[in-house]
Amino acid sequence: MATPDTTGRDTVRELAQRVAELAHSDENARRLQRWRAVNSLRPTDRPPVICHPGSGAWEELLPRASLVATDPYLAGIEQQLRQQLFKWYEIGDDTVVDPWIAVGTVMRLEGEHFWGLPIRHIQPENVTVDVSTRVAWRYEPPLRTEADIEKIVAPRYHLDRAATQAGLSRMQDLLGDILPVQEVCAVPGPGAWLHGWATELRGVEPLLFDLMDRPAWVHRLMRTLMEGFLGVMDQFEQAGVLTLNNVGIMACADLPAPGFDPAHVRLRDLWGRGESQEFQGVSPAQHEEFLLRYQKPILERFGISFYGCCEDLSQKIPLILSIPNLRRFVCSPWTDIGKLAAAVGSRVSIEWRQKATDAVYAPAGLQPLRQHLEQGLRLARGGHLCIVLQELETVNDNRRRLAEWAALAKEVGTRCWA
Repeated sequence: MATPDTTGRDTVRELAQRVAELAHSDENARRLQRWRAVNSLRPTDRPPVICHPGSGAWEELLPRASLVATDPYLAGIEQQLRQQLFKWYEIGDDTVVDPWIAVGTVMRLEGEHFWGLPIRHIQPENVTVDVSTRVAWRYEPPLRTEADIEKIVAPRYHLDRAATQAGLSRMQDLLGDILPVQEVCAVPGPGAWLHGWATELRGVEPLLFDLMDRPAWVHRLMRTLMEGFLGVMDQFEQAGVLTLNNVGIMACADLPAPGFDPAHVRLRDLWGRGESQEFQGVSPAQHEEFLLRYQKPILERFGISFYGCCEDLSQKIPLILSIPNLRRFVCSPWTDIGKLAAAVGSRVSIEWRQKATDAVYAPAGLQPLRQHLEQGLRLARGGHLCIVLQELETVNDNRRRLAEWAALAKEVGTRCWA
């Protein structure tokens, strides 16, 4: 029998106590109010600011080797709690700490692959990969001919209540007297990700050629994926496992929708999400014809939605604004903030993402970023906006840079938003 990791357990409980104190603090309440206001299209004292380090950046900031727990289960929770505390005390952005600890509902995918077909990544030859190495790869798509579309199988899920209850009981035993244990469940995947699934199944370059060479087939593919994911949404809603997602930085006073029953959360009580990164290079007309028309039936099932990621949507702003329940428009570092702010006014909130390399690799300090923030906030003033820094896979050996950026964004936001 393995020796219990009592030191790891004690460490996790001590960290959870610190997190619980933050969750019930006045500062946490102020942050939550700021996020709820901007997402509900109400005035704020300043735009809320958030920083999302990626896995590489976190490994530099909080190396896994520094964790106290040796039990993998405890180590995962320790890492989660330490990251929350690091963001609060070391980065100092507008992170919101939830007053509970989440345990995911176990929904089992029937079959080995989401669409019934394997998605393989082919890495370069003669590359030795370890846990700290990131290398390029390409898809080995399973759809090689038009006839292969018949091999797609719509995803099917079933609830594993026994496994879910076991997870809840284990967490309750560990932290239930410190943080309430809350079961959480969302529709799987990153939202209306039809373009991403199509790319995985067909390959990036082949799919782009297909838009020109076999448009009828692409329509069939997108319709198949749309109908399959709508079916997944129905499965989760009908199983009664969905939980509200208008929490933390996605807090919004307009959710849940009227008629809400806490015992049976509906899709219209939730945020939905769409984006279009793999369609960055196609025209607005092709974007609408081959992607957005199939995303809208998915997004419209939700109460409100947000759209965008790292793609440049400067030439597609009216297209995205045609989404009926759009609440947040993601303005990537490559989308024209002035053009977007002028188009949306106060109709929707803007998630203004900053360029990670500018923050991390700025050789002359943050003065250029100050000018960038001031200019963008002047253009967006009078609307609703939050400032986001993510896609961070390194801090470039500068542990203080993210804190410096957060302080700058809050200071400029306070001054320029008044």
